[in-house]
Amino acid sequence: MSKTGSKEGRSWCSRAEIANGSAMRRPMHRALRGGKRQRGFAMIAIISLIALISAFLIANSFGRTSAQLAISREQGTMNALRQAKAALIAYAASEQWQLYKGEVAKQPGALPCPDTNDNGTANCPPPTVTTSLIGRLPWATLGIDDLRDASGERLWYALSFNFRKLSGTTIINSDTPGQLTATGTAPASQVVAIVFAPGAAIQGQNRPASTAVPAHNNPVNYLEGFNLSDPVNYIFTTNSLPSDTFNDRLIVITQADLMAAVEPVVAARIERDIKPYIATYFSQWNAFPFPSTFASPDPGTSGAGTTRAQSAYVGGIAESSGLLPLTATLPYAWTIGSGSVSLIGGSGSISGVACQPDSLPGWRCDFNVSGVVSNPRFSVQGGIGANAGISFANLPDVSAVQVQSGPALSSTIIRGTLTNAGVGTVIFEGTYVGTSGQSFRIVIPDVTVSPLTGSVDPNAGWFIANEWYRQTYYVVSPGYLPGSGASCNPLPSTPSCLTVNNMPAYYASPNTNKQAILIFAGRTLNGTVRPSSNFANYLEGENSTPGDFIHEHRAGAAGLTAAAALINDRVVVVAP
Repeated sequence: MSKTGSKEGRSWCSRAEIANGSAMRRPMHRALRGGKRQRGFAMIAIISLIALISAFLIANSFGRTSAQLAISREQGTMNALRQAKAALIAYAASEQWQLYKGEVAKQPGALPCPDTNDNGTANCPPPTVTTSLIGRLPWATLGIDDLRDASGERLWYALSFNFRKLSGTTIINSDTPGQLTATGTAPASQVVAIVFAPGAAIQGQNRPASTAVPAHNNPVNYLEGFNLSDPVNYIFTTNSLPSDTFNDRLIVITQADLMAAVEPVVAARIERDIKPYIATYFSQWNAFPFPSTFASPDPGTSGAGTTRAQSAYVGGIAESSGLLPLTATLPYAWTIGSGSVSLIGGSGSISGVACQPDSLPGWRCDFNVSGVVSNPRFSVQGGIGANAGISFANLPDVSAVQVQSGPALSSTIIRGTLTNAGVGTVIFEGTYVGTSGQSFRIVIPDVTVSPLTGSVDPNAGWFIANEWYRQTYYVVSPGYLPGSGASCNPLPSTPSCLTVNNMPAYYASPNTNKQAILIFAGRTLNGTVRPSSNFANYLEGENSTPGDFIHEHRAGAAGLTAAAALINDRVVVVAP
């Protein structure tokens, strides 16, 4: 009984202990309460640390966002300025865009006038105004978006007077200097144009919203740090960082910036517009005219600094290199009684010949045809003096020959011949289709100056009016000069053909055996002021030694050797 009671006693004690928790529950409860307190402190510490880190990150994020915003605004402003610069340069080089806009495209390199009434289009003053210009960027004329800076203001624009489009006697070529200057942290000279981001208004600037208020279009209310006391040579100041007194951003277009894009276009237009006139001369006279001497006088001056007139561009006898003989003032009148007629084919007799000047102007010949007539072909000749080989003399079109009496003629042609002294003879040939015993009169128009020499010519006018001929060198193989037989031999034979190295791939013909070429010199690369009597200030590399008949075409592209990169001459092959 005691054993059983003992069991039951133990069993009862165990249940009592469980019921009371006196032996076990109280220590465990105290332990659990202490652990919870420790975990609570740790949690508070962790949360505090997270809060501190979050506060730091948020504060740091706000700081970076402010800096990034300032950088983003600056980048947006500079992007707008760069777009404006690219658009202006593209406009100056784009003949097709100007034609599309209904503008006259006769001045490669010219820039539109600023917008002075804030409507997006260029506004030019009368040609009598000879000052540089300032206003807003003419975004509509350029065909671009209405560019704004970070403050929402439209861009402003200053233009060197001598680069504004078709203004009076403005002449734009590779020697035209930029008249604007930038000083300060980013100085620049020979500046053609400047584009400005005016930024927000600063103290003293009045910017009314209405375009009707004069202050709205007054540059002093938008731009700082510029000197307008010299209305031709404006001076503007640059600054690296905006401030309370200066917050303009600007980008310049130098003469070199502009011409680097314009000169390839000019070379292409020389090939398109000028080369055909020279080729026409050759087809008429079977030779190329003598070049005009370079050094006496040089391309730009004659005597004591006076401008060398176009009339002074006269070919020099026996010259094979120099400048185009673009004089337009030499006379080509026929000498009285110089005409003569001869039978060169068929049968029949020609008599009673009398040739004399005509009021056409030109000359006329009267003669009789007799004998057994079978399609006689005759030739009428007349001397025109020494000027045909030293200028661009232009033969009349054969369709202009008049038959004033007698039957019609067939197979008519007009051609010319030149002696090695430049003396020209015009030859008219035709086949008589009438019968025997008839009198005959023909009137042949006079020789005229080539349209190539005229500033109003629709093709060559831009070249003459803007005097690009001062930077265009002209070289002829001696075998293709007047009186030389129109043939040449490979180097080093005599007379030697011309060689042109580095021609572009689109020239299918080889670089050798050239008869005549034009070399467009482009802008000066050695920093000298032109016009100049020094040949080295125009041409570089092989082109600087024309006596060896070897030349080269090079556009000064990146990646070339140092020597090759200093060549910006562009060659236009006239023939073949």
